[in-house]
Amino acid sequence: MATLSADLNGNVSFPSSFQVSNCSSNPNFARALSFNSNSRKLHLVLDLDHTLLHTTKLCNLTAEEDYLKIGTHPHRDVFVLETVITKLRPFVWRFLDEASKMFELYIYTKGNRYYAGLMAALLDPRNEYFPSSSRVISCEDHGIVGRYKSLDAVVGCNYSNVLILDDTEEAWTEESRDNLIVVDKYCFFRHKMGLAKSHAELKTDECGYLAALLEVLKVINRVFCDELARNPSGVDVRDVLQLFGNNC
Repeated sequence: MATLSADLNGNVSFPSSFQVSNCSSNPNFARALSFNSNSRKLHLVLDLDHTLLHTTKLCNLTAEEDYLKIGTHPHRDVFVLETVITKLRPFVWRFLDEASKMFELYIYTKGNRYYAGLMAALLDPRNEYFPSSSRVISCEDHGIVGRYKSLDAVVGCNYSNVLILDDTEEAWTEESRDNLIVVDKYCFFRHKMGLAKSHAELKTDECGYLAALLEVLKVINRVFCDELARNPSGVDVRDVLQLFGNNC
């Protein structure tokens, strides 16, 4: 497991021991990919709430947040859906587009299947990043509502070729946590935020976090590619993630 924290400008510091090259320039890389290529692309499992977006009930908006119901606000990434309101994390569409070039993407939420489908439609209106129902995993797929998330529910991946992005470590089984990058929690609305004013009330927003996270994923992918070129018979992404420790 690694924890990703960025400064106020979205900058991330990498361990000094990290040496990263461009895998596409490695002459052994194409040969490595040709060896059982379907298993070589990494998988990326994405939590929804507080990772890619923030959803709250309309009845929980404060008086200073009520302007978001009207539709005349400047946010193009705020959506009122039935009894809830959702704000997408800044840069999320660009993040998904760039990440999809490196990873097979999945959504995994402890919400129900209906909610997961609504959020997937906001994040991927053209059905490009999550093209099949197996790429969107909800609480019904756990078998028991409230059960821990587990990579065993993610079709098509194994523990050696998958990363998880989630703001909550405790949501996952112990076996899955070695694949986890814990991200900063995204909160836009005030609900459950304590006494501090929310971004919605202040009419501000987070800046730079997903862009910084994308750069981290690019580094991990490059290191994985380099190792794959050296050892086509098998690379474990958990070994790559350990290079970050808690310092990414």
